[in-house]
Amino acid sequence: MYALKRISATGIYPENHAQKGKLKKISNEISKKNNYKNIYPLLDQALTIKGGKHSSLETPKEVKKDISQYKEPTVRVKNNILYVHLPEFVGSTSQAKKYANTVYHKIIKQKYTGIIIDLSNNRGGDIGPMLAGISPIIPNGKLFELVNAANKSTNVTFQGSVTNNMGTKIDLGKVKKVTKLPIAVILNRWTASSGELTVLALKDNPSVKTFGGNSAGYTSINNTYTMYNGTQLNITTDKIRKNNGQVLFNSKIKPDFMTKEPIVKAKEWIVNHN
Repeated sequence: MYALKRISATGIYPENHAQKGKLKKISNEISKKNNYKNIYPLLDQALTIKGGKHSSLETPKEVKKDISQYKEPTVRVKNNILYVHLPEFVGSTSQAKKYANTVYHKIIKQKYTGIIIDLSNNRGGDIGPMLAGISPIIPNGKLFELVNAANKSTNVTFQGSVTNNMGTKIDLGKVKKVTKLPIAVILNRWTASSGELTVLALKDNPSVKTFGGNSAGYTSINNTYTMYNGTQLNITTDKIRKNNGQVLFNSKIKPDFMTKEPIVKAKEWIVNHN
């Protein structure tokens, strides 16, 4: 019942008369159940009503599986172009720091002709380690705003390597920003959620151009509510307002250059940029 109240209070969608009736019915059904397994489908229904397609329920087993499937970033250099693939991140605090450091120290190691940040197939998760890893190429300041169901806004800011008001804070100390370096960002139809928000953060850098296909369209914010048994409810609570005033709500991000060969085109753009 606590979980249902949290969904009802914070979900991004206002409910109409019929949906209020459905939520009341869900509440009555939950009160009759005596184990978690039997209430999961009911909470899923409530999440759909109040949070839409981006909301989700994960059982303790699923949460544990996500953490065990931690993926490290891929980093390599060829022809003095740094290539970085940032996968989705779900993991422990130590894994978050490892994820960020793997990328960060490679970016600052030497001067490159350009950098490719590949966010293809990045389905999201915790944005903190992602932005910390590429912090040298993300300008300090306001990234965007979160706008909740009551139209109250919260600024998401970036300083050094720390994201404020969203994601895990990863402090890598004094970060030297890399400027005036061509940076190509790759996205595709599986770039989703925090993967998409990482694209938005990178677009604050005037040296960034995006390549590939339209993103998945999960540009909204989930807040996680953990139940007593470890079940996690990811409740969609906020829309995104860009610094230019444009509001995104599960909108797809379109690349600057639509292409089926994003890495090839990204390399060509970097070479021609210099």
